[in-house]
Amino acid sequence: MASSSEYLSLREIGRRLNIPPSSVAYYKDRFSQFIPQQGGSGRRIRYPADAIPVFKEIRHMFNNNYSAEQVERDLARKFSPVCDLPHGQAEPQSVAELAGVVEKLSGLLDTQALFRAEIDSLRGELSTLKEEKERIEARYRDEIARLESEVEALRAERAAMFEEIWERIDRSADAGAKRSARPGAGFMQRPLVVTNDKGEYLGVAGKHGHFSLQEFVRIVRGNAGDSQRQVAMRWTAAGKDGYVLTLTTKDPAGQGHEHAIELQETVTPSGNRVVRIAKLTIDGNPVPDPFLMVLFRKIRDGFDV
Repeated sequence: MASSSEYLSLREIGRRLNIPPSSVAYYKDRFSQFIPQQGGSGRRIRYPADAIPVFKEIRHMFNNNYSAEQVERDLARKFSPVCDLPHGQAEPQSVAELAGVVEKLSGLLDTQALFRAEIDSLRGELSTLKEEKERIEARYRDEIARLESEVEALRAERAAMFEEIWERIDRSADAGAKRSARPGAGFMQRPLVVTNDKGEYLGVAGKHGHFSLQEFVRIVRGNAGDSQRQVAMRWTAAGKDGYVLTLTTKDPAGQGHEHAIELQETVTPSGNRVVRIAKLTIDGNPVPDPFLMVLFRKIRDGFDV
């Protein structure tokens, strides 16, 4: 509570009444005839404790949606207009005009200071919000990178799991069927090729080496794991240096096909040992050689060339 002999700045009055600086400045300019002040000029203008109830009443009426004219009428009923000169004494016109100009100028400076203080406060809040936004974005970037790394690790683990399952199925099939055979590692890792109508050997080379039979089997198994089809693989020896890979597929409705790929190990004219796709049959029907070229182009497009 301010004492009757205490004089306050406009900013201090706003702080005590919890009124924004811009509102305090507006009240002071709009209802100056009801607000007492004591000496000083510009930012040094001071207001006696009697001014606090006036500001408080103005704030209360505006909070209750009074118009400025209604506020002025109520102030006239509750507070006497301020008179700075003794009763009956009038200021000379020129002095009064000069005093009015000085008062308005000082009021503008005071209002400007209040606005600047409010702007500085808003700038500080904006800077704090920007820093918080950057911290949140950085945290989410790190979290996204961590999750992506986990997804990649899970994908690799899933692929390894499918590979191990297929290896176990293949070993079980080899052990349980005398007529079944599985190529050795050397055969599986040799480049996979086809020959065109001119007898030329065509293969696929990527960033990590040649496209091999082992890579082909991995792609088949991976596609089986990513779809609802059931895929069964069976190896059968075919002659001295050859094998037949039979792929049996079934969809959820039980419909399917049987693909038999005859593979022969051979040596190219340049002395490279490769595995050639010699023949492809689908449901017992031989596929023309040009179709093998189409198949190989699709393989090439899916490999890391």
